[in-house]
Amino acid sequence: MNKSILGIDLGTSSVKLLLWHSDGQIQKAKASYNEKTPKGWLNAIKEAVKELDTSIIGAIGLSSQVGTYIINNTDVISWDSGVGNDELEYIKNSFSAEKFVDEIAMPHPNILSYPIPRLMYIKKHYKHIESICQPKDYILMKLTGNCVTDKYSFRGLVHGLKGTYSDFFLRKIGIDKNVLPLVVSPDTMAGLTTAQCAQYIGIPEGLPVFVGLNDFFSSVVGMGTENVGDMFDITGTSEHLGIICDSLNRDTKMVSGMYFDKYIHYGVTASSGASLDFGIKNFGFDDINIGKCLNNKPPIFTPYLNGERAPIFDSNARGTFLGISSDCSKQDMAYSILEGVSFSLYHIYENMGCPKYNNLTVSGGASKNKTLNILKSELFNTTVQTLKENDTSALGAAKIAANALGIDTNHHFNTITDIISPSGKYRDILLQRYNIYKNIYTSLKEQFIKFSNI
Repeated sequence: MNKSILGIDLGTSSVKLLLWHSDGQIQKAKASYNEKTPKGWLNAIKEAVKELDTSIIGAIGLSSQVGTYIINNTDVISWDSGVGNDELEYIKNSFSAEKFVDEIAMPHPNILSYPIPRLMYIKKHYKHIESICQPKDYILMKLTGNCVTDKYSFRGLVHGLKGTYSDFFLRKIGIDKNVLPLVVSPDTMAGLTTAQCAQYIGIPEGLPVFVGLNDFFSSVVGMGTENVGDMFDITGTSEHLGIICDSLNRDTKMVSGMYFDKYIHYGVTASSGASLDFGIKNFGFDDINIGKCLNNKPPIFTPYLNGERAPIFDSNARGTFLGISSDCSKQDMAYSILEGVSFSLYHIYENMGCPKYNNLTVSGGASKNKTLNILKSELFNTTVQTLKENDTSALGAAKIAANALGIDTNHHFNTITDIISPSGKYRDILLQRYNIYKNIYTSLKEQFIKFSNI
């Protein structure tokens, strides 16, 4: 069998394809969505496939965004939709943490895009429900004709150990599990690419397609983060900071749950990517000297441009600059944005209970920003490792498929390209500024509400 594996990662704004060869070589392609619909996703895959040699593909692995739901194969409720907030409040007030651990093997996080609150909303607003799935499930169905999912993509409704939906919560929601995808393990072959799919998308017929994971977990796989104490930072539209653990954290305000034969503890922001884009567009990140900027007492930035998830969970929060002076430069403003994004991660880390870690591995597009990596190294007082391949979700999808086929991936996947060590020069002043940063949201919380209501 040909050993080139195609990893498909369906992100929040584009699809990324990564063709991994058994010698470790990689070819990539990308296409943005012309519309955020099932048709738009398929068309983006079709466009990206044109850039690759499809004749050498031996198998396909998948990853995708989660928290987005497709009802009856047509209507889409996106991960960033505000619907489900009332339902989230209801379940958090109605069921104990112990009940959630019994039913879904994890405390229920304060995230309204998780399955239970969203399915409750769907049940309330749709009279006729034939099917509910997530983007990866839909793509799998179009590729193979079979609608299946993995237990991590539906975490929050599936018991992490049993690998089955919670019958208790399905009864509470009032939804028959037959309208949901069948739950299988990530390394399960969902089926073979159909003739119809091959003709439409432009890939060979009869390729084995493996179920894969949600984009976040797939990225952790692609980073090679697998040992207890390994800490990761996955940059992107949202930014995930977390650590691999040997046990469930039942009392956390962040997210803790199963991750293969271990556990994972993490928090995810809402606006890190938007904040960095804002900084690039308005100030640029070139020629930033950390020491010079700190000497100028730059403003402190809260990176809540589109609201925030962990650790404040407030959709009304917005970005602010505190302390702009008359001699503040563009470089100072740019620095403040990078610092604010770093502070948001440290804020998550504190809310995780400051667990002990070995080092910090970063991936995603923002991992290429050296200033950002230096700030993270100083704040966390640890080495920051960057990787050769930053499209780790697509790479993780390919790795799961390769491993399922018995292909050795130990020596030809991701490698560390740079290690940044903390100098200790900036940590004290950064922590002083961080303590001010934490109090900005507390001081402005009520004002954010009033601002949103104008």
